[in-house]
Amino acid sequence: QLVVDDRPFVVADVAALPFKDKSFDYVIASHILEHVDEPLAVAAELMRVAHAGYIETPSELLERLLGWSFHKWMVHREDDTLVLRPRTEDSAFGEYFHRAYASDRLFAEFVDIHYDEFYVRYEWKGVIRMRIDQSSDARVRFNTTNAAVETLPPAKVTLLGALRSALNLPLLLSRHLRRFER
Repeated sequence: QLVVDDRPFVVADVAALPFKDKSFDYVIASHILEHVDEPLAVAAELMRVAHAGYIETPSELLERLLGWSFHKWMVHREDDTLVLRPRTEDSAFGEYFHRAYASDRLFAEFVDIHYDEFYVRYEWKGVIRMRIDQSSDARVRFNTTNAAVETLPPAKVTLLGALRSALNLPLLLSRHLRRFER
């Protein structure tokens, strides 16, 4: 048994935690939900053992860019509800943005500056509002607050337009370079 600061370190199944009801004031589940088979069961277990907590996952946008093949769910937030959709495809960009994040300081800073677009952050007290969307619609669901997916605020539309342009830049450059190689 590993001990940190005289407190036991417990390794357990997040869907069957070995703690009494409401043992904790606050729990943190960072980058967990996108990996589990039954996210609703995990949410129920978190609510059982704690009064409140924090959940963080990659957003659907980040999943589409980086596309971790071992993630089971894509997550977005609609107001006070976490919405999970089964992940059905790999990123169209392969490993490109993984490498860019690791090696390009400006790209990593861009992701960090726009954290709320690339990560879902959800703080809860008492109840985790979550639903599963089995939709096979390929559109990316963006995190929204008091807005439907179709009615994003103008600032987000502008940001997403800039991101789209940035994503097209490597394609345009590669086309341009291919012309010189011939």
